[in-house]
Amino acid sequence: MLGTIGVLLAALFFGAIGMTAMFRPHNLLKDFGIETTAVDSRNEVRGIYGGFPIAVSGLLLFSLTRPDLSNGILFALAACSAGMAIGRIISAIVDRHLGKIPLLWGMLEVIVAFLIASNITAR
Repeated sequence: MLGTIGVLLAALFFGAIGMTAMFRPHNLLKDFGIETTAVDSRNEVRGIYGGFPIAVSGLLLFSLTRPDLSNGILFALAACSAGMAIGRIISAIVDRHLGKIPLLWGMLEVIVAFLIASNITAR
């Protein structure tokens, strides 16, 4: 049961990021000190921070309907979420600094990776 709820929570997490990026691109990265005042910067936010998380959310929901495909989908998406957190750790090592906002997002990415992985079943 935790597995399905975890996948639904992860889908909600990624869906919320994606929808925020699509409709409020100027708000998504402001806590990181990144301005999206140019049209091309908003296009980038909508494409990468909007389109990708929406696709991830859709795949997570799709995995709940196709048990024959779910393990592969869930493994790949858990690895992607964990990879974002690993990127933050590497950045913190290289820059010798990890701010509060990146730390918070990194913790969320680890939690989401766990929630997604919790629905992977042994075959």
